[in-house]
Amino acid sequence: MKKFRGVFPAIVAPQDDKNEILFDVMGDLAKRQVADGAGGFLVNGHTGELSLLSGDERREAIKTVRAAVGGAVPILAGIHTQGLGAKFAAQCESAAECGADAILMFSPFSFARGAFQYAPEAVVDYYRQAAALTPIPMWFMQYRPQTNLMMPRHVLKQIATLPNIGGIKQEVEDDIEYERDLVALREVNPDLTIFAATDCGLFGNYALGADGCTIGLANFVKPVKKLQDAVWANDLKAARKASLDLMPLSDAIYGRPSYRWSSRLKYALHAAGFIPTANIRTPLFPARAEERKAIDAVLSAYLD
Repeated sequence: MKKFRGVFPAIVAPQDDKNEILFDVMGDLAKRQVADGAGGFLVNGHTGELSLLSGDERREAIKTVRAAVGGAVPILAGIHTQGLGAKFAAQCESAAECGADAILMFSPFSFARGAFQYAPEAVVDYYRQAAALTPIPMWFMQYRPQTNLMMPRHVLKQIATLPNIGGIKQEVEDDIEYERDLVALREVNPDLTIFAATDCGLFGNYALGADGCTIGLANFVKPVKKLQDAVWANDLKAARKASLDLMPLSDAIYGRPSYRWSSRLKYALHAAGFIPTANIRTPLFPARAEERKAIDAVLSAYLD
């Protein structure tokens, strides 16, 4: 069985009224989520405000989650740099030292400017160099088309076969493309771990063969795991119901625009009593009144 399997919350970074990170709250949240069935964590993802944390805060976040859950489950640590070299290598080494089992490398923004179309060989070489610089396995990201960072399938396949590539976070949001990507990836690397990352399309992702998911919505572990487990048990009726049951919450938090997702999620977790505030760092801003109202209208159905 693969080491990385199941529901991996992309854990949030709880904050006080001065926007300082509440690491004790983060640790308590991780413990709660493991008790609810989490199979592991993504620490320092976009949901965790990766780009808004200092290096010390990113390191402390990994240490906090590792201390909270011990060796019970694996940790993915997000890394987002705009280049490689000593800085990237140091971040990877630091993540491993702090307790991460693998890193998830987010694509540099420059790739959105035509890199996949006009210099695919440079993209593949970039990932080859990156994977060689990290002492632990490296995951990579397949983005949805709107980001202009979605990899063509021939590039995806080449990266999937590079040494030290352990998995992919698949956020494509299109079931046709998702299925074609998954089939291609399984053909070239059967050992690659493939995680779904579509908060509003988990049923299809799991039905097509995802090994798990790492998403913000999984901070509410139980309803996501209920859907996952029904699919894995080949109980189509139960899986359909679990998907329909999850839809109101996923729509309230993860409806467009994506810029609002983390703010809405933090409000939902605050309203559920999981974190003490819904505070978030700029340039993000807290959920608006109409967003809070939409979440409040459905949240109680997901709480014990």
